[in-house]
Amino acid sequence: LSCDPVLLVLLQKNSQGKSTFINFHGSKPSFARTIWWLFVLSFPRPVVGKIPEVRMLHCIQRRLLHRTIAMAQSPKLYFAKDSSVAYNDVAGCLQKAALDSIDTPALLVDRVALDHNLALMEKCMEKFPGIMIRPHGKAHKSGDMARLQSQVHAAFSGICAQKVTEAETFAKLGGVKSVFISNEVVTGKKLEHLARLAGLPDVEIRLCVDDAANVRTISATAVQAGVVFGVVIDVDVGQKRCGVSGPSAALQLVELIHSLPGLRFDGIQAYHGLLQHIGVQEERKEAVAAIAAQAKSVVDVLKAAGFDCTVVTGGGTGTFYLEAETGVYNEVQPGSYIFMDAAYGRDEWRLPAGGDGAGSESWRHSLYVLTTVVSRNEERRLAVVDAGTKAISLDMGPPLVHLSGSDGCSVAKFSSGGDEHGLVYVDEGTPVPPIGSVITLVPGHCDPAVNMYDRMTMISTDAGTVDAHWPISARGPGN
Repeated sequence: LSCDPVLLVLLQKNSQGKSTFINFHGSKPSFARTIWWLFVLSFPRPVVGKIPEVRMLHCIQRRLLHRTIAMAQSPKLYFAKDSSVAYNDVAGCLQKAALDSIDTPALLVDRVALDHNLALMEKCMEKFPGIMIRPHGKAHKSGDMARLQSQVHAAFSGICAQKVTEAETFAKLGGVKSVFISNEVVTGKKLEHLARLAGLPDVEIRLCVDDAANVRTISATAVQAGVVFGVVIDVDVGQKRCGVSGPSAALQLVELIHSLPGLRFDGIQAYHGLLQHIGVQEERKEAVAAIAAQAKSVVDVLKAAGFDCTVVTGGGTGTFYLEAETGVYNEVQPGSYIFMDAAYGRDEWRLPAGGDGAGSESWRHSLYVLTTVVSRNEERRLAVVDAGTKAISLDMGPPLVHLSGSDGCSVAKFSSGGDEHGLVYVDEGTPVPPIGSVITLVPGHCDPAVNMYDRMTMISTDAGTVDAHWPISARGPGN
């Protein structure tokens, strides 16, 4: 007996030893889709081989069915000391052939954990009807991941990008129709690039502004290209980075936007990145209430002047559910939830889905860096690995270290050994890994870690296989 978000299946062995269906039902309303799955799976192999469309569907459905059955025996999960996010022994779960096919250092994504996080986010968002989710793609920079998010989330309003190259990746490769660049774009070359994207069929480009001269430049670019940009006022609610200060400054910009061609006023952004890692849940909630009050004051002043905010957007992985419950925001922007790095593991979580930081309702780490031991020193309890500062992010602390086959406790610590070397110090009582063995690291900060790689290797820890390689098409600096 195995449960899956799409299908519940009971199997039995027939007289030839093959599995056959004896009962099933859809755990979502798509009963017809379940019938179609079984229809495709019922084709004899000679027929499957002759019809390309059926062959493709057969492969997909067989793989999904295999995962459904395998999840009944899900891999053991671990919690590092003082961490609220579960992780897995990904190297230990991979079949030898799959593990041998990966050259290190490599960026791995555990598809089982990724699917869990997507489903958990969906469960959280169900608690807030009317609130849209616009995931922040700067976490993954991948067209494939953007497409997956658009397919999974029922309240998906589009995607956030931080760079023009991300916006292009999500629109062209991910098929996302609405892209919000949640960062100020001021140079003519970048704006012309975005205007070309806005000219694509059914593609909406929304920009973030906090300066009058920039608004005029955006208008001129839109008019020249024959497109319309959606525009959102960036409001500084305490981070002291970008954004206008207070309702009166916001009102002045909105009046300017309404007076210029090629622009459509959509609303405001009230985001505070520093709140995402306030460790104590109640303190985080109080901080969000304070920024929501600031956002509301702006919305009220604009409404009194005759300008309605269609969108009030903000929030990140650490706070999205807190913004959602304020009654001020109608769109949230979590990004790291798909991966969950070590920094987020240090936060306290009480999710609206019912989670308490442990068990099936907790987030899971899905992003790992696989690295190989290239040198060792028994006396210093040291294993030197091939993942240095070019392969793992250290800006929010060192990665978690997991030695395959260990009991899951924090038995080793990582520190930088330079550009191409990482130093893994192993506790007394734990063998120093041999040269040639692999170690898995959970990045301290997922966004810059992903930015270091050309692709992410998608693995199935239930099947022990490498499934795909997804290009990280928008990696690089701020272009």
